[in-house]
Amino acid sequence: MNPPYMPVPSIHEWSSLETMREMIFRIAMMQPNKIDPESVKPPKRKNVKISKDPQSVAARHRREKISQKIRILQRLVPGGTKMDTASMLDEAVHYVKFLKKQLKSLEQAIACSNNNNNNRSMVSGFNQWPHVDYYSRSLMNSNVQMLS
Repeated sequence: MNPPYMPVPSIHEWSSLETMREMIFRIAMMQPNKIDPESVKPPKRKNVKISKDPQSVAARHRREKISQKIRILQRLVPGGTKMDTASMLDEAVHYVKFLKKQLKSLEQAIACSNNNNNNRSMVSGFNQWPHVDYYSRSLMNSNVQMLS
């Protein structure tokens, strides 16, 4: 049996997919994102004989650590808990690229704002961007720390 025919998306469709993905990412950025690593517990094992061999124990610990990091990443990526691991990792790549682009545009806006501030007198409450810059950097740093 042949797999169902999947048409290749046109350039216009790709751009609309990217636009939709970016909208989802923008909405997700506005959501509070507090993840306690302790709340990401591995699923309970049923009555399974667990090997005591040191190599098996080390491999099991490595797999458990990878699984825990995957579960944390699933919570950080918008919609990550609703997709398989491979799709979630692919979406995580897109999300990180989006966040980098957002950070770059914020840095450019700050630089532009700072240049404008140097050229005109400072008005009380005019320079609001450093708070956004601080917030965006702290958000990215906290997400990176959760993964490390």
